[in-house]
Amino acid sequence: MKLEVLTIGTELLLGYTVDTNAAELGRALAAAGAEITRRTTVADRPDAIRAAVAEALDRSRFVITTGGLGPTRDDMTKTVVAQLLGKRLLLDERLLASIKARFDRMGRPMPAVNRTQAEVPEGAVILPIRAAPRPGSGWRTRAGAWSCCSPGCRGRCTGSW
Repeated sequence: MKLEVLTIGTELLLGYTVDTNAAELGRALAAAGAEITRRTTVADRPDAIRAAVAEALDRSRFVITTGGLGPTRDDMTKTVVAQLLGKRLLLDERLLASIKARFDRMGRPMPAVNRTQAEVPEGAVILPIRAAPRPGSGWRTRAGAWSCCSPGCRGRCTGSW
């Protein structure tokens, strides 16, 4: 299978954070027999994310994005990709309960902003990733291609895929 990986984060471009997500993902995908044809990094900007995903989908049948799925203002990957593909974001109650349970296990109340992590594009398949604090999502796009949004794992993704 040929695919493209798109990492999202201004901190990656500025060198504040080393992109260990792409390295771990690349090793895991190669071990699973995938051929990564391109890896791109873009800033946390809607126009940059939208253009990069659209271009990748024009070239490849499978695109994986990583980063930009958290609850902060600059985490907009899921929203931008859903808009690009004409999908609404829907609250998944089971996913919300899972996120709340994680905070309960830490003995902390869940901040309201974390509710956005339980929103998934309509028709998406939820992709649990053991090493990440939040799941990813995947869905079929136009012309049968697939797009998957995966959270950043901060170097803890080994064996998660």
